[in-house]
Amino acid sequence: MLGPLAASVPLPSAAQPRRVLAVLLTRPNEFVHRDTLVDELWPQGPPSSAAAVVQMAVSKLRKALSPGIPVDDERQRLRSGRSGYRLTVADGELDVAGFSELTAAAASATGDERKALLERALGLWRGRAFADVPVGPLVEAHRLWLEDRRCSVLGRLVELDLAAGDHKSVADRLGPELAARPGDERLAGWLAEALHGLGRRDAALAVLDRCRQALWEHTGVSPGDDLLAVHRRISGTGWSAGGAPCRLPAATPDFTGRAAELAEVARAVRSPAPIVLHGAVGAGKSALAVQAAWRVRKRFPDGQLVADLREPGDVLAGFLRTLGLAEAELPADRAGLLSLWQSHSADRRLLVILENARSEAEVRPLLPSGPGCATIVTTRRRLAGLVGARPVEVGPMSYEDARTLLGEIAGEARLSGEPDAVRRVLACCDGLPLAVRAAGTKLLQRPRLSVAEFATRLENERLRLDELAAGDLAVRPVLAEALAELPSRQRNSLRLLGFPGATEIADWFATAMLGRPSREAAELLDELVDDHLLHAEPDQAGFLRYRLPGLTRLALREPPDPGALERGLTVMAALAEHASAALGAEYPPSRRDDVPAAVSDRVAADPNGWRVAETANLALAVRTAKNHGWTGLAMRLADAYSDLVGPRKGGSSAWLGFGIVRDRLDVPAEAEKLLKLGHAHADAGDLARARTCFLLAETRFRSVGDHPGTGSALVALADVDADSGRAGAAVHALREALDLLRDCGDLAGQAMASAQFGSLWDDLGDFRRAKECFDASLLLSLHCEDGQQHDRSAKRYADVLRRNGRVDEAGALLTSALIGTRSSRERHWEAHVLRSLGDLHAKTGDAGESERCLSRSLELFEDVGHRHAAAYTHRSFGESLRLAGEHGRAAEHLSLAMSTFRELGDRRGGGYALLSFGRLRADEGIATEAAEGLRTAAGLFRELGFPVWELRALQGLSAVDESGRQRDRAREALTKIRFGVTPA
Repeated sequence: MLGPLAASVPLPSAAQPRRVLAVLLTRPNEFVHRDTLVDELWPQGPPSSAAAVVQMAVSKLRKALSPGIPVDDERQRLRSGRSGYRLTVADGELDVAGFSELTAAAASATGDERKALLERALGLWRGRAFADVPVGPLVEAHRLWLEDRRCSVLGRLVELDLAAGDHKSVADRLGPELAARPGDERLAGWLAEALHGLGRRDAALAVLDRCRQALWEHTGVSPGDDLLAVHRRISGTGWSAGGAPCRLPAATPDFTGRAAELAEVARAVRSPAPIVLHGAVGAGKSALAVQAAWRVRKRFPDGQLVADLREPGDVLAGFLRTLGLAEAELPADRAGLLSLWQSHSADRRLLVILENARSEAEVRPLLPSGPGCATIVTTRRRLAGLVGARPVEVGPMSYEDARTLLGEIAGEARLSGEPDAVRRVLACCDGLPLAVRAAGTKLLQRPRLSVAEFATRLENERLRLDELAAGDLAVRPVLAEALAELPSRQRNSLRLLGFPGATEIADWFATAMLGRPSREAAELLDELVDDHLLHAEPDQAGFLRYRLPGLTRLALREPPDPGALERGLTVMAALAEHASAALGAEYPPSRRDDVPAAVSDRVAADPNGWRVAETANLALAVRTAKNHGWTGLAMRLADAYSDLVGPRKGGSSAWLGFGIVRDRLDVPAEAEKLLKLGHAHADAGDLARARTCFLLAETRFRSVGDHPGTGSALVALADVDADSGRAGAAVHALREALDLLRDCGDLAGQAMASAQFGSLWDDLGDFRRAKECFDASLLLSLHCEDGQQHDRSAKRYADVLRRNGRVDEAGALLTSALIGTRSSRERHWEAHVLRSLGDLHAKTGDAGESERCLSRSLELFEDVGHRHAAAYTHRSFGESLRLAGEHGRAAEHLSLAMSTFRELGDRRGGGYALLSFGRLRADEGIATEAAEGLRTAAGLFRELGFPVWELRALQGLSAVDESGRQRDRAREALTKIRFGVTPA
């Protein structure tokens, strides 16, 4: 008990069992009520599980103290009873008992025997009682009682030593004691007398000064008469005050901004806690410290001291000389200097500035001890270990402050004529005051240099650091010196984090580039952030993003490490593929083995957020991998990029995978890439680009004799042609596709082509042929390996059946398709099926169920980023709300659909939206707008070659326009439907 808790058997390491044991040891061989234990463990109020926690703690103690002995066995040390617990302890088993016995024996002994017994008693102490146990009120009271008894024994022993003239023993014995309790006047008096007896007068006075300071800091009282008497006996006088030196350098004349930081420092100097101004090199920390010091110096009439900790020399000795001590009065040893510094600053009101601190250990001994003192520390590190410190971050200057500073130096008149160039110059300075000052001085030094020309020079990264120099004011050497002072592990880490072109990188990317375990990499990154070598901010996906300041990056002069870059890009490719899979799935995809589980889960939880955050870096990664010759990695990245953002937004990066396979003369792979890109363009609504890709894919599939590939390309081409009004070309392509797919036995391809044919025949007004095609498609899809094609064919067929009045059959097919798409986790097709269900419920008058299905369809399409398909759902939503009589909401959805179709150039979708819009205006009685919308829709469908839809629009037009002009067109459309003038 007299020190860290220890026993002859291994004790539990958990806190609660040790705390319970400590309570039981304060009352050995007695029952301690369970409520007493609860009050000790939770003095602020117990949780509901308190009794269970105590019981578990007791159980662990029993196993440790009496291993293998049953609870009810008499040999069990820890027994239960009377709602409490008793710990059995035999004589001689507690060090406290031994201490008490030796103390009692010493009381009746004399001479050397008494001293020996007291020393043996103190020798039982290994530190503070229960030193490693978190204590509550009961154990704390017992600990204080034990400490008081120990102090009593120590005092008796010291008195014996002093009486015998053994000053060395007293000094050796009391030095550590007084360090632990600096405000103990009795110990301080004894130690001072012992040191004085050894001829160490200054050290004795330093002990007294420290005690005086501790009394003032901790209790607010002055030393008692006994200690004052000891001081007078040793020094021959009382304590005295010093002079009032001011060693502050001149404040910067054009100091600009930092109003918030100055106000915070002004508040903080009212407390003796050190103020730590931390920030990047060149951030203006020293200028801020001096500026703040001049503003508050009158609060510190005893002096203002400054030390640059990078300069050689003993800072403490310098401070003491400044305070008026003669060289002969300065102790030769470090401990003596420290003691003298503390005693001389105890009752003074000093302001101390410590510049360029590198560690907490460097700062601690230099802090003045007086409660009326204040310390301002400037450092590149946060110095988190400096207990009680008030950190004030000195970050980048705001644009407004940087602009003001530049004008103060270079001249406002010169800058006002070139505002855009000024913005460019400041953008190259990264908000670093040192860089802004260097830029302003350079402009002042070169009056014939225009601001625009100077901005152009700065924008060349190879010249930037050379340009930010004027005389001996230069950015490069300051940054180089700071980087050279870094530990090798930090320099190596910065070198590995180079990703040229990227403004910021995510934490997982940085971890991969460092090539270390996650925890170790996180510690390294935290160190770099703490030292202001990296900036860290969370993105919307929850990942920390790190940014290497631009000027620091240029000062590194290190080329990127290929190994680190390849590691990072490989992880990026895996996560991009994971995000793509998650965007198209109802449930998160399985974790990947090639990325950390936590990162994989976060990406799966918010794939869209990850996509938004990483799109720019992903495009850069595609080009970087290609430039380094990592062909396979470049293809993975390009494919994932295309899947995530689509070729229309992806630009050249989305086509890079196609370029690689083309360069390798891999025609089959080239055809597959083109087919995939075509589908991506079609999904995005870019039918022209989609058609080009499909035509190129078809040509390449044909050239290598790939019939399934050729058939797939023809089916895709037919879909685009049908939407673009090329009905004849679509029919021809589908017939050829069916022949090819039939010849090579591709059942899934035939099912897909037949379903496509069914939708086309319905649009052309031939329901009989449409039904035959869909029946064939459903039959073929039953023989495919999975049911995905069956679900897609069922969805298409249901739309046709619904439009032809066969609602029950359509409902059964859609119900089956919804179950299938959900089981296969195809969120994209589930959204399509839900849209069709919404249309079906709207037709049957179930507005509530229709809205539920359409809302979920919209949600899914937006989750996977499919604006084009979402526009069709908006159109369906508008039609459903129109039928339900909610005209205002219907108009909102139709307007959204119209704007998207117009943006994407989808004339077919635009025709559908116009048809619904015309019907809506007709329902509202706005005949003119209704007629205009329906007439335009009819014209679109006529141009596209869809007589059925043209007839539907004309029928609506007849109800609002009685001029009869549309009747001839309606008869013409009906003739097309009946006699099949479209290709047969």
